[in-house]
Amino acid sequence: MFDPLNCYWLSDDGRIFASASSSIVSKKDAQYKAWLAVGNTPSKWPLDDNGNQTDASLQAVIGGYNLYLDLPAYAAAKRYSLETGGFSFKGHPIATDATSQSKIGNVALAANIVGSGFSTSFKCSDGSFFTLDQTDALSMATAIMNFISACFDAEAGVALGITNGTIKTLSDVDTATWPSNVL
Repeated sequence: MFDPLNCYWLSDDGRIFASASSSIVSKKDAQYKAWLAVGNTPSKWPLDDNGNQTDASLQAVIGGYNLYLDLPAYAAAKRYSLETGGFSFKGHPIATDATSQSKIGNVALAANIVGSGFSTSFKCSDGSFFTLDQTDALSMATAIMNFISACFDAEAGVALGITNGTIKTLSDVDTATWPSNVL
């Protein structure tokens, strides 16, 4: 039976990803050899849309099991989760998924075009509504875009730490400085 937390993925170029350790292992790895010895067979490394075995194609599959190919993939997932996990604006829970980010930008654009007479009901992620005037619409859009930018800045800092060797574990990624989603 397939256990995503204890399986191996084999690429055509010989790379072997071990889900239990979230790492690339050698074909001589003792745990891999023991796993094979009991009759297990590694899964074929998945293909991308162009038919290539890429790190991204594997990450797309294993990410659903909360597994990560490497620290940069984990950092990207953490940033994405924070970026799209919502934002609190003046006590109102605001969705920040890609569609919501677009709508918030459109609200700001409309507020700029209409001017001081702008007013709209805005639906929060909890289903409640509140009224945005021009000032609040621009303030909310700016705060959320600053938050999203800070998420990417934090990921860039983590990526630099990974490259420099100061960030070596998932825990190090978690304890890095990430932005708050509350205004």
